[in-house]
Amino acid sequence: MSRGARTMAGVVSMFKALSNPNRMIVYQIICRKGAKGPGITIEQICAAAKMKQPAVSHHVARLAAAGLVERKKSQWWVHCSPSPDALDLLRRFSKDPAEFPDGESRA
Repeated sequence: MSRGARTMAGVVSMFKALSNPNRMIVYQIICRKGAKGPGITIEQICAAAKMKQPAVSHHVARLAAAGLVERKKSQWWVHCSPSPDALDLLRRFSKDPAEFPDGESRA
């Protein structure tokens, strides 16, 4: 698979992960409150999103699998932060989707 196809596949995976409204809420909270410092804990996300811990943990796991979120465990807590690489990839795609590499060779 070419680098362009992997990149497009990555963007598709990210959009699929964000297609769930509750997951989008969780991701927005992580981006707003987890971008600085050690990140935001699952418990803090639960409080901000008004969701129960199993649901938040599930959504965070899906976001992490798509590469959108980085998780770090410290003693009892899991700290979540937005992946800088994923944010960059989404920014590049949203800037000009027509110019984004799709894995096809261009003549």
